[in-house]
Amino acid sequence: MEEKENQNQRNDFGTQLEPEVRAKLEFKPDDWLCMLCTKKITSDKDRFVFNNKSEFQFVNPGGYFFDIITFCVADGCQEEGEPTMEFTWFPGHSWLFTFCSRCGSHLGWKYHGEFSFYGLIKSRLIKGAARFN
Repeated sequence: MEEKENQNQRNDFGTQLEPEVRAKLEFKPDDWLCMLCTKKITSDKDRFVFNNKSEFQFVNPGGYFFDIITFCVADGCQEEGEPTMEFTWFPGHSWLFTFCSRCGSHLGWKYHGEFSFYGLIKSRLIKGAARFN
């Protein structure tokens, strides 16, 4: 009887660790994940350089400040809305909203123009390396 209880305790312990182990195998340190649900959104290797940089600070018409990172690929995002040029932060590029494809959190914007890229809000993302700590 005692042996069976010990085995059940080992199984419970293993089950508790499984999601953490799975996350470490799933994510790489240079991945960017949704802050709310940890879905992989993009990776540092997919950064997009616009005017010699990939990180920007902007203020929207409502007075909200955003730290933006630009990426050429963001497979974890879904786009919504109609593209607009109104209040664009990147001249000559229209934008529309992007959301996490898992939890629906607003992550930033997709830009179209001479270049096509994503501008994602840094504070709404977490680095994969954080999942390893």
